[in-house]
Amino acid sequence: MSEQSGKEAGEKSVPAQQPAPSSPARSASSAASSESALMRVAVLLALAAMAAAIVGARAWVYAGDASGKWQSAVRLEVKRSAGAQESVRYLYDVEMPLAIRVMEARMILARLNALPVGTAASQAVQIEKQVQTEVLKVFERDSILTQPGYALPSGGSNLGRGLAELRAENPDQLALDPEGARNEGDRLASKAFDLSLSLIFFGLCAFVGTLAKAFAGRRVLLLRLGWVVLGLGVLMAAAMEVLL
Repeated sequence: MSEQSGKEAGEKSVPAQQPAPSSPARSASSAASSESALMRVAVLLALAAMAAAIVGARAWVYAGDASGKWQSAVRLEVKRSAGAQESVRYLYDVEMPLAIRVMEARMILARLNALPVGTAASQAVQIEKQVQTEVLKVFERDSILTQPGYALPSGGSNLGRGLAELRAENPDQLALDPEGARNEGDRLASKAFDLSLSLIFFGLCAFVGTLAKAFAGRRVLLLRLGWVVLGLGVLMAAAMEVLL
């Protein structure tokens, strides 16, 4: 009984050891360091968002320009096709009938001139010659296909050259370049796509920055990685903007 009472008294006499309180200066320094790290994370995330917005806007502008170029190429192609069809229509509907009539008159005159002189129908022959000669006077100068430079060795007229001459009369039609507009649209679309690839780096930077905010123990390493990824994205976007 006395031993138990002595143990209880000894236990009561020994005070329980308490952990030493942390230094106020150390706590304040740790809080300031954590706040500074969080501030760097916020700056990283803000810069990544700003860069992504700028690059996305530039890619959207290039995509819009590409669409405009493609639409312009379609309009130019329609206009050029309409001009070519009009030239073909004029060649066959206007020039060809005149050329055929002139060739017919030439053939008739050649046959009449080959007839022997003094035939019973000589008066009718002379009248017909006059008629065909007048036809030649009227129509020969009105059709480009009846000019000497368009005659083919085998007979007839060079329709290809006639069509080229008709097309040359409209230089504005020949100057239309839908292929150039379409190629420019393809170039701008490719530039918009390549520029948008840099958004992958900005998204990865935002992901790393979010991890840095959540994991304090790895915050310094993740922040360094985030800045590297952000720099790669900026360099890629600048290269796509300048080189393409």
